[in-house]
Amino acid sequence: MNKNVSQAGPGKRRQQQRAAETRDALLDVATEAFANHTFDGVSVRALETSAGVQRGAAAYHFADKEGLWKAAVDRILAVLQSRIEPLAPVLNDLGDEGKLRAVITAFVRFSAEAPELNRLIIQEGRTESWRLHYLISTFHRNRLAWLQDFVGIVQDPHLFYMTVGAATLVFNVEHECRELFGVDPMKDDFIREHANRVADMAVYLHKQKKAEIP
Repeated sequence: MNKNVSQAGPGKRRQQQRAAETRDALLDVATEAFANHTFDGVSVRALETSAGVQRGAAAYHFADKEGLWKAAVDRILAVLQSRIEPLAPVLNDLGDEGKLRAVITAFVRFSAEAPELNRLIIQEGRTESWRLHYLISTFHRNRLAWLQDFVGIVQDPHLFYMTVGAATLVFNVEHECRELFGVDPMKDDFIREHANRVADMAVYLHKQKKAEIP
């Protein structure tokens, strides 16, 4: 526990707890809003109202809308990282195919848990902006390098977008899936089967790509 927090009095601890709750509430509504609307189309005042916090709370905790956007992205990426990191000891004992399957399974499960990340990436990937550069510099490049160095996946745009699209799309259109197929894509058995099928496809594509390399 943080020493300063542990030594704080009851009043100070309540103040810190309220501040943490305010930050979390703002990040919750901001993540959803930025995933579904353009950055310019999101109003900080509307976010504060939706979060049920005082006016000016966003500026107090995040300085400005840019700071709030970055904090929302950082938090959701940290959740993804927390799902991937525990795989490291297991991956060390697997071959390329086993590593790929384990990573794909973790990513599919995360995509069902937090489809907002993919929505946000699609939102920002359509135009050039500081936000796109932030996503690429803090997430995409590092993840691609890790996949190549540790998992052995060749960096290829076709393999990348086919795999990511297959892993994430159904969770972004969950209502369509329910109405079209009568299946709930958020059920655990569906997620498990989807992960297996995406992994099968990714392994096949990866082998095809490696076979093309002299």
